[in-house]
Amino acid sequence: MRSLLFALLSVIAVPAFTAAPEPMSSDPDWNRDHPPAVVELTISSAGKRLPGHIYIANGPGPHPTLVLLHGFPGNEKNLDIAQALRRAGFNVVFFHYRGAWGAEGSYRITQLPDDVAAVLAYLRTPEHAERLRINADKLSLLGHSLGGWTSLAAGSNDADVVCVGAMAPVNLGLWKSGLGQDDPNTQRLLAYADQLFMLADFDSAVMRSELEGAGMDQLDTTRFGPGLEGKSVLLVTGDSDSVTPADTMTEPVFDAYDKVGNMRLRTLVISGDHSFSWSRVALTRIVIDWALADCR
Repeated sequence: MRSLLFALLSVIAVPAFTAAPEPMSSDPDWNRDHPPAVVELTISSAGKRLPGHIYIANGPGPHPTLVLLHGFPGNEKNLDIAQALRRAGFNVVFFHYRGAWGAEGSYRITQLPDDVAAVLAYLRTPEHAERLRINADKLSLLGHSLGGWTSLAAGSNDADVVCVGAMAPVNLGLWKSGLGQDDPNTQRLLAYADQLFMLADFDSAVMRSELEGAGMDQLDTTRFGPGLEGKSVLLVTGDSDSVTPADTMTEPVFDAYDKVGNMRLRTLVISGDHSFSWSRVALTRIVIDWALADCR
């Protein structure tokens, strides 16, 4: 059940979950035989190569591992959170979806969960898990913006993912609904899609076609709850977020998931914009404490 309902935090306020001080402020006493490391990855999804890397935690492991999912197009990568998670004892994998930022293939928003499934399959392969010090039984997802939608969508389709986190998650169901209502926010989004040259073979026409062709069960995050049963779910949004405003885009998700049995749900609204620009430390503390409590 929901552990905290619409808690409003400021950057200077005491977080709802007490932060472990070491990951926030101290580097590890590194293990000379099994030190922290960064390893480049090339992962195949539908025959296309995805570039990525893994931050490997200190020690022999195997370590619980989070897959960090960027948004649309992925300017905010949240690698500050990745580094803090590594100091807390987690591996963190970051990658680009098909067609994004040099990855092979064409970019499509509805295929993002399939790319995540390919990454999870790669991490569960015994040879990769051993080489990268991964505990394949402790895999989790954490996404921002459209990556938050992707985290919830992919997590709801994978029974073995332990934790699913979404920071300022988009609800593609609202984007779809906005197409037929001449919604100004949707129109701005379509115009933005035409500027994203780093997304291959993608523009507003492609985006419109994808949203019109997909069903609400595939797009609407409020409907993903049953697939997340049994998992720990973290939902965080900013109180000054104009891209995914809490009252219209995230609070309905909070309410829908609160009705799901056997879900360990944590929901927070904190001080921040869509990228949590002035609350990075507060956001990182929230993620670290959630991960330490539920994801290892």
